[in-house]
Amino acid sequence: MHDDLSDILSDDSLFENLDMDNRLFSNKRYKRTVAAKIKSSQRKKMGPEFDKFKKIFSQVRVDLSEGRREIKAFDNITSGNKISKRNPIKQGNFYIDNGIMLYIDKIYDTESGKPKLVSTNRNDRVCAIFENGTKNDMKLLSLISSLYDKKRNGRFITAKSDEILNENSLSITTGYIYVVKYAGNDTRFLKMPNLYKIGFAKNIKQRLANSINEATYLFAPVTLVCAFEIQNVDARKVENYMHHMLASNRLDLSLIAPNGKNVTVKEWFIINLEEIHSIINEMIVKLQIG
Repeated sequence: MHDDLSDILSDDSLFENLDMDNRLFSNKRYKRTVAAKIKSSQRKKMGPEFDKFKKIFSQVRVDLSEGRREIKAFDNITSGNKISKRNPIKQGNFYIDNGIMLYIDKIYDTESGKPKLVSTNRNDRVCAIFENGTKNDMKLLSLISSLYDKKRNGRFITAKSDEILNENSLSITTGYIYVVKYAGNDTRFLKMPNLYKIGFAKNIKQRLANSINEATYLFAPVTLVCAFEIQNVDARKVENYMHHMLASNRLDLSLIAPNGKNVTVKEWFIINLEEIHSIINEMIVKLQIG
């Protein structure tokens, strides 16, 4: 184990000179050991909830067998790809720990519970799903400690060599961009042509369920006009970029809240739906190749 593990991720040079056993680096070994039973009491059996992850692991196996992914020891990865501040643990990554393939399902802040797509904070928590049907919720520090423990023979599974996604490729939904129209009684807003709110949600139905009590929806019911499922790129980035691109279309809408206070809402735009579709499609392409 590295002597400075308590200072993990403090700089980009960390892990660059660890002594690894290259004799264990081969797909053949992976196939022999990936089904090994785990002994950690911290991992819990998932039961039926594991079913949705079977397809993910199966697709990765296909990618490996067809050469679209590779299994690499950490010292075989170029310095720019080592786990560091420039290359953090990411949601959607795959690793092998002690012979078991694992998938990074969630990363979140320990105190606030706020989800993250990437992290270099050793105190953040990571929910890892293992191919043997178990899961472990651990600190990011613990995960990296295991991966770099020479006795556990940690491995990194590369991303697919072909960046073009198709219907047979592994796709991870990161959220939805939704567009809603005001459906309340304030005639000021009803008379505005092409007035839409553009937002992000993991679950659109839940997000809109309480619109009449939220300032962002003008304390009124809203009508869902359209929604876009975002895969393999950060849906929040798509939302932020769209708001940036549409800055000139943004309105400051003022209204009186139920508590009598004057409220200004800044998340509504005057724009036609065709332009929204065009911007989202352009953004997804840029984020995928960027």
